[in-house]
Amino acid sequence: MVRSAQRPDSLGGLSFLVQLGLQRSQDDSFIVQDYMTSRDAVHELRQRLPLRAMFKTDTVDIIAGYPSLLYDSREERFYKYFQTMVSVVHTDKTGISTLKVRAFSAENAKKIADSLLQLGEGLINRLNERLLRDAVGRAESEVIEAQSRVIAAQAALTTFRNRELLIDPTRNAVALAELIAKLSGELASTRAQIAEAKMNSSTGPQLPVLERKAIALDEQIASERTRVARSSDGLAERIATYERLVLEREFANKMLGTNEADLMRAKTEAAKQLLYLERVVEPNLADYSTQPRRWRSVLTVFVANLLLMLIAWLVFVGISEHGARS
Repeated sequence: MVRSAQRPDSLGGLSFLVQLGLQRSQDDSFIVQDYMTSRDAVHELRQRLPLRAMFKTDTVDIIAGYPSLLYDSREERFYKYFQTMVSVVHTDKTGISTLKVRAFSAENAKKIADSLLQLGEGLINRLNERLLRDAVGRAESEVIEAQSRVIAAQAALTTFRNRELLIDPTRNAVALAELIAKLSGELASTRAQIAEAKMNSSTGPQLPVLERKAIALDEQIASERTRVARSSDGLAERIATYERLVLEREFANKMLGTNEADLMRAKTEAAKQLLYLERVVEPNLADYSTQPRRWRSVLTVFVANLLLMLIAWLVFVGISEHGARS
C-alpha cells in the first residue's frame, strides 16, 4: 500500500480515523504498479537476478518455458513473457495492490517478488528525493545566500572598526558632544569672570590669564567641532558609514530569518507530500505448485475428445441414414 502524509481537509465520517495515520495515495499506487511491470523494472531485475535463467525449465517445455513457441529470445518478446508471469492488481476499496509472481520454482518466484518490492520502494524514495530537491532546494539556496550576506555585512563592519579604531562612532560622538558642551560651559564661565574682572579693575593680574584661557577654550571648541564636521575623515562621515554598515547587517539578519522560516515551511509542506510504501503481507514461499493443473487438464482433454467423438458419431450416423434413404 502506498501512503502519503498529506492529511485530508474534511473531518467527517471515517476521515478522522484516516488522520490518525497516513492517508493512502491511490494515484501513486498506480505509479508503482505500472513500474513493477515496466521495462525499467525488467532491466533492474536482470542486474540483480539471472532473470532469463529462472524461467528456463529442466525439461523441454515449448509452451510455458522461455524461450518457447510463442516467445523467442529477443528482448521485446522476453518483456512480453515477463508480463504474463508477473501481475499487480490494485483494489480500489482497500487501496491495497497485490503482487503475484509465477515461476518454475517457489524460491525463484519469491526472489523476484522480493526484488520487485525493493524496486518499488526505491521508486518511492526517488520520488521523495525529487520532491525534496524541488521543494526544499530553492529555499535552502536562499538561506545559504542570506547567510553569505550576513557574513559579508559583519566582515565589512569589522573591517571598518579595525581601520578606524572605533567600536561605535556614535558613542564617540556622544562623548565628543558632552566634551564640547563642557568646554562651552567652561568658556561661558571664563568670559563671565573676564567681564567681572573688567568691571572691578581693567588692569587686574587675573584678567590676562582669563583672556588666554578663554582663547584656548574657544580654539579647543572649534577644533572639536571641526573633528565632527570634517568631510574627509570627520566623525560625521564615520558615523554615516558605520550606520550604513549596521543597517546592512540588520537587513541581512532579517532576510536570513525570513528565509529560514520559508525553509521550515517548505520542509513541512514537503513532508506532508512524502510517500511511503507499506508492505501489508510479505511474499511467502509456496509449499506446493499451482501449475500445471494436471487433473483438470486431463479431464478437459478427455471431455473435449469425448465431445469430438460424439459429434463425429452424430455426423457419421447422419450421413449413413441419408445414404440408406437415398
